[in-house]
Amino acid sequence: MTERIRMLLHGDGSEVSSLALKLGMQIAKAMANAVDILDTARSPERKARSSKDIEGIAAQLRETDIAVTVYRRPSFMGERLLRQADATDYDLIVVGSRGRRGIKRLLTGSRACSILGAATTSVLVVKGPERQEIDDILICSAAGPASEETVRFAALLAHALEASVTLLHVMSQVALQEDAEGADLEAGAEELMERQAREGIHLEKMLALLRDEGLEAQAVVRHGLVVDEIMREAKNGHFDMLIVGSHTVPDIRGLLSSDLARQIMLGANRPVLIVHQDQDSLPAA
Repeated sequence: MTERIRMLLHGDGSEVSSLALKLGMQIAKAMANAVDILDTARSPERKARSSKDIEGIAAQLRETDIAVTVYRRPSFMGERLLRQADATDYDLIVVGSRGRRGIKRLLTGSRACSILGAATTSVLVVKGPERQEIDDILICSAAGPASEETVRFAALLAHALEASVTLLHVMSQVALQEDAEGADLEAGAEELMERQAREGIHLEKMLALLRDEGLEAQAVVRHGLVVDEIMREAKNGHFDMLIVGSHTVPDIRGLLSSDLARQIMLGANRPVLIVHQDQDSLPAA
């Protein structure tokens, strides 16, 4: 990796923001040269906890020669964070999510989704129990040019964290092309690559991108409903992080072009990185 990134971390004195700050610091030490930390705590108790968390994180980052700027803006997280993100060109935003269930999950998720949809950069949503290390990463790849940016960003992160990588592609009941063989809809990764099926060619290309970053990844193909299969693979593989792609359609800012990223973020009980790419910047298929 030749270039280092600029990150935006968020803290508000809550337990989930504390976990997000810790994971953000871990990533920043591995691949950032500049970090901004936005403190939106409002109550006196939250302000005290947030200040302690943020000052500790900032001190550790500065010890590694990373430039750190702290902004204290008491307000609602989503509004202030998006305002900060609009003012500066970040490569990655890190926020915490409570991961609640039922109606509380939907309300919390709607705030996280508003950030995902409106932000013009990649967002890491930190959920679930604290993870001391990110050792195993699951990259969810949809066949097509949009996945290339997802895999490239994931490769940089995995390389920096010295994490192992699994590349997952889910095939639904509908093939990518009309003349696809019916057997392809039940084939595994190795068989698809041997046959040079379209999905197999895609997997080979994504594995090559990972190898370019010094990563030897395993490719896995599942068959069924995309979100269900991703959740099943994530649980069975005990992965520390999920990485998925998303892109926005020009002039429809604030809406995710696909509902899949939102569903994965809501359903996962571990950190989810949504790699952003504008529709008009995608290479031709």
